[in-house]
Parts: sequence; C-alpha cells; structure tokens
Amino acid sequence: ETVADLSLILPCEGISVPTQALLLPNAPRSYRHGIHRGIDFYVNWGSPVRAAAGGTVVRADHHYKELPAEFRKKLLAEAKRLGHTPSDVFEHALVGQAIYIDHGFDLVPGYRAYSIYAHLSHINPEIMPGTVVNAGDLIGLSGNSGTEPSTLGTRKGAHLHWELILQDAGGEYYLGQGFNSKDLYSQLLKIFSE
Repeated sequence: ETVADLSLILPCEGISVPTQALLLPNAPRSYRHGIHRGIDFYVNWGSPVRAAAGGTVVRADHHYKELPAEFRKKLLAEAKRLGHTPSDVFEHALVGQAIYIDHGFDLVPGYRAYSIYAHLSHINPEIMPGTVVNAGDLIGLSGNSGTEPSTLGTRKGAHLHWELILQDAGGEYYLGQGFNSKDLYSQLLKIFSE
C-alpha cells in the first residue's frame, strides 16, 4: 500500500513491464546466490535510457572499466561460499556502468527513494553527481556492462536493470519486496506509464 499512488515513467520508450517472473523483483539469482531486486527491461544495445522520476544524480560511472572475466568469476565464487551476494560485489562489480538517482522523500511518502540504472553502455556527459534530472530526461544508453558476456567482450544479453530502493529508519527495501509475481506485475502496470 506504500506505493499505491506511485507514478513513474518507463525507463525506456517502446517497452512494457516484463511478464516473466525471472525478470522481476524477488526472482532467484543462483549464479550469485542472491535475489533479484529490480526489473530487467530487455532492449537493444544502445537504447536510450531515461529517468523514471525526477531527482538528483548521486552516482554516474563515467569511467567504468569492465572487470576481467576471471576476477568476476572469483567474486561469484566468494558469493557462493558466503551463500549470498556481498553488497560490495553487487554495488561495484555486478551492476556495471550505472547511474543512481536520489528522489528524496517526496516520491514515496515516509521513505527516501533512489533508483538504479545498471548495465549501461554509455552515460550522457552532463549526467554527474549533483545534476538535477526530470522524469523522462535522457541519461544514458543500455548495454550489458557488469555481466559475463560483457567481460568476454560481447554485446549479448543487453538490457537495463532498474531498481527502486526505499529507505526509512527501519531499513532498506526494494520495490516489490515480498510480493508474489502475479500481484507484483499487476502493481507495476499501475505504477509505470509511457
């Protein structure tokens, strides 16, 4: 009910909310021993990515360098040993080239909200920490950075991984956390518009 009145635009034009549960929050990610916290929008490599809501950029990885394939495998082996995805591995290796946008406390009443745009191939030069963006502003281009195919030098599996994180005094939550996929899909259709 916290997000019942939430209204966002889709981060890529001409797409819709995916129907496959594997592409939605709460899907298992066995390769990294974790749970998917976002939505995977499969689009062509280099598709324009736009801000889903207005806010202030807090992270823009302009100088991102892909990890060597063997090092990425080592990090995933450590995740297996731990039985979960370590936050540093997720934040600094697996999201690839990314943009984080702080939406403050107004987007979802009672929560600080920020969104993540991951696996990008390009970030627009004017998108820097501190830049204020409006809903619909072009911020970058889709890609596959941070994924195994990218470490191998291919463009396979290009998509935008998008998350909305909500924070309050009790902790941090992701949009859709705890929802079953059918109810979540229905809720996401209400939240997103072209």
